[in-house]
Amino acid sequence: MRITGILIVFIIMLTLVLMPGYASAVKLDKETGLVIGKGFDTVKSNCTICHSAMMITQNRMDRNRWLETIRWMQKNQGLRTFKPDTEKEILDYLSTNYAPEKAYRRPPLKVEWE
Repeated sequence: MRITGILIVFIIMLTLVLMPGYASAVKLDKETGLVIGKGFDTVKSNCTICHSAMMITQNRMDRNRWLETIRWMQKNQGLRTFKPDTEKEILDYLSTNYAPEKAYRRPPLKVEWE
């Protein structure tokens, strides 16, 4: 039993050493919940003046879909046209930090009911 306890402690410590900063790798803005990174200030100042940051954080899109969303807001919601460098920075930020995620859900179980 003692060896099992030592082994468990060793595995936990090894995991902590191999994964430093895993839980805190992404820093979030306390006010908006947005990922703090390159382009954060531009997105915060241009996007959250019209809608909540949750409109960003609850969506995951690739660069083209983010661009389509911006174009839709420009056409239908009165969003102004951005300077090319501003639009690029916004798209870079969104497509980096809010890209589609891989699904890690297990496949459905094959159950035979009696």
